[in-house]
Amino acid sequence: MSSRAKERQSFMITAIGTPVLLNEIKHIQAEAVGGDIDGSVIKNKVKASLIIERYTGIYTMDNATADFIATSRLTEFVPLLFKAMNETGEDQEFKDRQATLSRYFDFLDKDQAIAILYGQLLSDDLTGAQFKIINKAISGSNLIDYDQVAKLLAGSLLAKKTALKVLILDKDWYSAEDIAYLQTLKGEGLVQLFPEVVTVKESKGMFSSGKEVWECLCGNSNKLDATACSSCTKDKRGFCSEELKSEAVRNLINRRLAVIEGI
Repeated sequence: MSSRAKERQSFMITAIGTPVLLNEIKHIQAEAVGGDIDGSVIKNKVKASLIIERYTGIYTMDNATADFIATSRLTEFVPLLFKAMNETGEDQEFKDRQATLSRYFDFLDKDQAIAILYGQLLSDDLTGAQFKIINKAISGSNLIDYDQVAKLLAGSLLAKKTALKVLILDKDWYSAEDIAYLQTLKGEGLVQLFPEVVTVKESKGMFSSGKEVWECLCGNSNKLDATACSSCTKDKRGFCSEELKSEAVRNLINRRLAVIEGI
């Protein structure tokens, strides 16, 4: 085979093995090389600063601006993106533009995307809208990191529920460290991380004073033998009936480990 043919063959393999998004990926090169500053970096950062300064909502930007943000790989857009996650709109234009902005994490370096998304999940001011979009970004890009999962499982109930959703995802590869971590979650290892979160106390109602009731996280009091809150329908561990629960994830982990051990 000629050298030219070999070069052509090598190019084909690279193109097939790597997602090629022509005219979308904005390659941000090193900002300084030997004292010189890359002009394209300055241009993009100036444009980014203007977008951030003038940003008032998803509806006020055009599609080109949304595409630029999504493919920029500029971390200064992160606060804007989390702000955009909280915006609501019903028409298709809004939904498409919000989806475009959410693609921002697909273009970041994987470790960088993981640090940003999981870091937000561990924050105290996470909203329901942000929670939903972040979960979708993690699952959609398969951003699985068991070190981050361990942190989530040590956090709030909302963070723990997110960890369950990550644990049901299949990794491309399982390292020895990954397998060792999954071993700690089998049996009751994972289930015991989700204890009851209700408070048992005496009722002070006019007709039921002195009787024990359990108070849900929503503030509603329920009969002691009730399995779910009569107001928000969550059980004593804070799960709705249709939510993914630790037992189901535990069973999947056990099955996954059995397959791994049989290989």
